[in-house]
Amino acid sequence: MSSPLDAVRSLHNAFRADIFQIDDLALRTARSSGDFTVVFDRLHVIGEILDYHAQGEESAVFPAVDNLAPLVARAYFLDHRELDIMVDGLESMRNMPDPLATARATAVLGSHIRIHLNKEDSHLYPILREKTSISEQAAIAGQMSRKVPADKFPTLIQWLFPLLNLEDQTVITKVWMNAMPPQVFEGVKLLIQKAVPNSWVELTQKIPQLLQK
Repeated sequence: MSSPLDAVRSLHNAFRADIFQIDDLALRTARSSGDFTVVFDRLHVIGEILDYHAQGEESAVFPAVDNLAPLVARAYFLDHRELDIMVDGLESMRNMPDPLATARATAVLGSHIRIHLNKEDSHLYPILREKTSISEQAAIAGQMSRKVPADKFPTLIQWLFPLLNLEDQTVITKVWMNAMPPQVFEGVKLLIQKAVPNSWVELTQKIPQLLQK
């Protein structure tokens, strides 16, 4: 059975895809003694979205897990704090980047993100799927999404959807369609269409309701 929390797994896939691309770009830039501006711009965006996601997990996911499996969420909370240190460290390098140090720090950040997300997908979220109702999961997902400021939602969509394959685009679109008031989703739908011009037709074939007014 599908769950509102399926959208989190799709979001995790976007984080994986983005940090892989950023790490590869950082390595190539270091090897060529190139300009790191694009690398740091992309690190800033992913860092901002990671922070919203972490806030959502700490306010909604971790307390729910604590009620079901005490002490489990603590290790994931500590992962978040380590992630904060890594992101802040990279941000501090922006003005005077050392190519080797930047490439190494980006690689470490990528490893930490992938390991953390893999643990969440295989351990933390299965606990919630197994032991909570769909309505409880919807409430958790809704509380998480509210940690993204309204004026940042277009940035989230512009970042998120190009990183996803069609399956994950479909998952997130369906979850949002079911969770948002119709008038709100109508605006979100236009942002999605703008973000994925090459796969919009395929997305509407997966979700024909997108073509309804």
